[in-house]
Amino acid sequence: MKHHPARQDGFTLIEALIALLVVAFGILALAGLQMTLYRNSDVARQRGEATRLAQEQMETLRSFTQINAASGVAAWDSLANGTNNVSNNTSATYARIWTLGGTSADVFRTARVSVSWTDRANESQAVTLDSVISKSDPSDGGALGFPLPDNTTLKRPKNRNLNIPIPAIDLNNGKSAYQIANNFAIIFSNDSGYVVQKCPFTVSQSSDLSTCTTFNAYILAGYISYSTQSDGSVSAFPTGLSPGISTGGLTGWNTSSPDGITCTIGNASDQNNTSSTITGYKYYLCVVPVNTNGAWSGTVRLTGMSTGTNYLVCRFQYPTSSTTTANQRNVQPYASVAESLDNQNYLISTRGNCPTVQSLATTLHQSCTGSSSQRATECPAS
Repeated sequence: MKHHPARQDGFTLIEALIALLVVAFGILALAGLQMTLYRNSDVARQRGEATRLAQEQMETLRSFTQINAASGVAAWDSLANGTNNVSNNTSATYARIWTLGGTSADVFRTARVSVSWTDRANESQAVTLDSVISKSDPSDGGALGFPLPDNTTLKRPKNRNLNIPIPAIDLNNGKSAYQIANNFAIIFSNDSGYVVQKCPFTVSQSSDLSTCTTFNAYILAGYISYSTQSDGSVSAFPTGLSPGISTGGLTGWNTSSPDGITCTIGNASDQNNTSSTITGYKYYLCVVPVNTNGAWSGTVRLTGMSTGTNYLVCRFQYPTSSTTTANQRNVQPYASVAESLDNQNYLISTRGNCPTVQSLATTLHQSCTGSSSQRATECPAS
């Protein structure tokens, strides 16, 4: 008896159709995945560009070069909200919007930059960056280039406080010595700029300090220039004009100090070459003794001009700033000075008015053009 296997005619075609259908679904799924990957890649590229544009605008807001507004200059006072559109090779047009919180009077302002665009799928996309901008004068940034003294956060030239006179000798022990006279030297703390010791002899090295005494004092220092020009440009001091410093109008200082207030004045020296003088400039320095944590007040006057009837003493009084006190800006009378002050500068003018010097208006401090009795008060002889 013969056995015949069952017939399977037609089953091969059905299996082929099923296989083809499965492959077709797979290809469609793969095509959809590829399109999704392409779109996501395109959006990622656009998002990266949008982030760059947002960062670019944020840095533009930070890149002001001065505090006060001025024509053609990026300034803190000129920061304002804004918007623009940017097109590039990412097949999208970006709308960039930046907004600032607070006002220019604030020390800090919040900043937000938003960049939005429409992708290939006609869906809205956006990137937003938030930050805080500080009202820091860029001119102060130069101090960052100096090394840190004694691992503090201070950054000063020569590793010491700016109030210490340039000619002062660094004793390499955190202190500097400034020679007032052959028998009188003052010692500064490099960190605070305060006078901490006095020595009745010439100081040249740190070991000399062992016989010096503790001394609490602040310095008052600056430059005096002379000008016969309307723009305040400097001229050489004429023969017979020898300005000095009168501190008779100061109160609050330690009157029990045996040395009193000591002042020196002489030709100004080039800071890079102390043996070279600067024509038309005098440099003065006063040592004002104070009690511990004490302060002094009052007005400083220049002397030596009572014989000149056309002299005006003009004071450089610097603009208001959130980072400086009125005393530091040379606003007089001084009030409760509890720090060393430098850059307290004056200009003696013969033009009949106080000039504007390099865009900085000077303030009348003393008038020596009146009667002899007035000049004796305003501009004492010595």
